[in-house]
Amino acid sequence: MKRLKSSKTSIDLPLKDCSPEAVRYAAYAVSGAAYVFLGPRPGGKLRVELEPKPGASGALPRRFLRELEDEKLRERISSANTELREFLLLKGLNYQPKAPVQDDSGLTPQQEKELNDLISQIEGEIKAEASSASADPLGITSTWEEKYDAKNSRKKSR
Repeated sequence: MKRLKSSKTSIDLPLKDCSPEAVRYAAYAVSGAAYVFLGPRPGGKLRVELEPKPGASGALPRRFLRELEDEKLRERISSANTELREFLLLKGLNYQPKAPVQDDSGLTPQQEKELNDLISQIEGEIKAEASSASADPLGITSTWEEKYDAKNSRKKSR
């Protein structure tokens, strides 16, 4: 790091340690507090010049280097998850709803026929019990109107 005139700070970064994109993103992160100038240097280096804006704190080089380390970590994570992100994006763009699942009871046609015969037999028994008079000998299931309306109609007719 070098201090230049008018409180500028210069940092030379080797490009083998960090990508230009990471440097650019780190420079953007500190651009609220400083003017940042990026330029190439001989020997595969990149120069970052930081000039503090009025009212900015003096710890800009340390803040820039911390942001640069964060950006390097983000780059490593992003490169490790590229395939996963591409897969999720592809799944999102090529969404096809699944076909509705057919109700497969696992019965053979003969078993289905026997089951339907049993159901119809039971339904017939239920109808027979409901229609027989012995089903409700005390008249419990009859409504109030059915039970007392006949008596009231006799009183009114007198």
